[in-house]
Amino acid sequence: MKNHSKLSYFYLVALFTSVLVLSGCEDFLNQPVYDDFTDEEYWQTEDQARSYMYSFYPSIFAGYGSGFSHGPFLMGQTLNDDFASDKKQIDLQPTVVPVSDSKWSFTSIRKANYAIASIDRINANETTKAHWKGIARFFRAYYYANLVFTFGDVPWFDKVPVISDSKEDMDYLYKDRDPRCYVDSLIIEDLQYAIDHVRASDGALHINKYVVAGMASRLMLREGTFLKYHNINLDMAEKCLVMAKTSAEVVMSSGKYSIAPNYKQLFVSADLGDNPEIIMHRHYEDGVLSHSTLTYSFTEAQAGLSKSLAEAFVTSDGLPIYAKSAFWTARTSEEFFKNRDPRLSYCIRPHYYIKGTDCAPFNYALSGYSWNKFMDDSQAAKPDATWTGSKNVTDAPCLRYAEVLLNYAEAAYELNAINPSYPFGNAELNKSINLIRAREDVNLPALQVSGDMPMVNGTVFDDPMRLTIESNANGEQASPILWEIRRERRVELCMEGFRLNDLKRWKKLDYLWNDCNPDIRYGAYIVLADYPNRDAEIVLEDASAPEGYILRNTEGGRNRPTDRDYISPIPSGQITLYESKGYSLSQNELWK
Repeated sequence: MKNHSKLSYFYLVALFTSVLVLSGCEDFLNQPVYDDFTDEEYWQTEDQARSYMYSFYPSIFAGYGSGFSHGPFLMGQTLNDDFASDKKQIDLQPTVVPVSDSKWSFTSIRKANYAIASIDRINANETTKAHWKGIARFFRAYYYANLVFTFGDVPWFDKVPVISDSKEDMDYLYKDRDPRCYVDSLIIEDLQYAIDHVRASDGALHINKYVVAGMASRLMLREGTFLKYHNINLDMAEKCLVMAKTSAEVVMSSGKYSIAPNYKQLFVSADLGDNPEIIMHRHYEDGVLSHSTLTYSFTEAQAGLSKSLAEAFVTSDGLPIYAKSAFWTARTSEEFFKNRDPRLSYCIRPHYYIKGTDCAPFNYALSGYSWNKFMDDSQAAKPDATWTGSKNVTDAPCLRYAEVLLNYAEAAYELNAINPSYPFGNAELNKSINLIRAREDVNLPALQVSGDMPMVNGTVFDDPMRLTIESNANGEQASPILWEIRRERRVELCMEGFRLNDLKRWKKLDYLWNDCNPDIRYGAYIVLADYPNRDAEIVLEDASAPEGYILRNTEGGRNRPTDRDYISPIPSGQITLYESKGYSLSQNELWK
């Protein structure tokens, strides 16, 4: 049993910080900030090192966030093709270079560098010190991976800058950006050190070797595919993808994790401590730490999910819904949800919730498709206080084994595409995607590969939707089997905060463009006579037709994404700051 303390590490962060603040309340201006200890007494014990590291956890394993703010789950989702939106503009990036950007921050990297430099002062053996250095280097790698993905070239700092007027210190503090691939090589070094030295077990809700390896598979798959599909550096892309695959294999070969039999329980449980699929989760507890994800799923009105996502779930025979007929249409919710991948009903309520109609006990979804992934609807009739407001206390899965298997499958395919000496075939699918499809309450037929074509139960197919969308999209076309690998990722991880970054790394933001993917505009197919009390806001694709798809993008077609949408500008305020000190900070070419 994976028991954990009733005080989660996120609560301990708050407690730890409060003690530091209160201890210096009489003269707080003369006290060092909590991440900048200067007295030699602090870095002496392993417990002190552990306490310092707690402050990193909430930003890396945000889960469902806290209070009415939320983490990556649902965040920014209206900007991807899983959610229906009525907005014409995508607004992935500002139209002009902003003065500031909260993502251009090196605070957490400074904290990690401070920890790396301080750990040798701990009164412990070298193995213990290497563990904590590994934790700190993992943190540094994580934050740098996000910076690189957002801005491209960034300055690499591997020590805490000294604030002084000396030229040496100023040159370091105001150094220009280092090349992206150089920074990538150092991220790989940090991650490998962490995998090699962090303990295999350090207690529940603490980072261990497999947490590091699982996160490495996520970060390196993201970077490797970005480098490949944006044609930046194929050699570095291969190195990143190799690390993504080998890191996933560290987790897969451990024997510690398996696919849980119940998909829904991954998202609606009060305690994920015993779930075999969970590698890292965020624990919530009434009166200590809570969130509002249930409230957004239950009492709040929703924009709703898109036709694009809802139709991505295959049929119960494992084939895409358009594989048998290019004119597949379900006229009722009962028809739509019948004989489909069970995850469809686990993520989207198997009934249409139309504004103006009786949606009790839930609220309406403007697209008709109402998400329920994070809620046990069977308890909706009599929710207790923890189901309301910001008092929700279900645990959040921050890193699960299914994602690692998906990372492995995609990395294996991409490596084979770069260099055929890396194997990819049914063996790789059987130990990754097919374990997910075989989940007890999903039980889909195995996905196989025949040449470069997907196959299920001997039927070779090519999803007609792939042909339609890929023919209109920029970038390298996804092969039929890669389309299915990406589909599995999309449906398994939907609404968990991955989709927008996935589209960016594949260079597929065109999926957000109506001319490429018209299904992002639409919601459920309804017969108007079935909903006589519907609100006037609910309109169809063809306003004169008695039935059809709900039209959400009522402002007209979205603008086509541009290359600028894949990279953020360096804030102008930072460039001005450098200039004021006599230094130069370069801007991304697309934003000059």
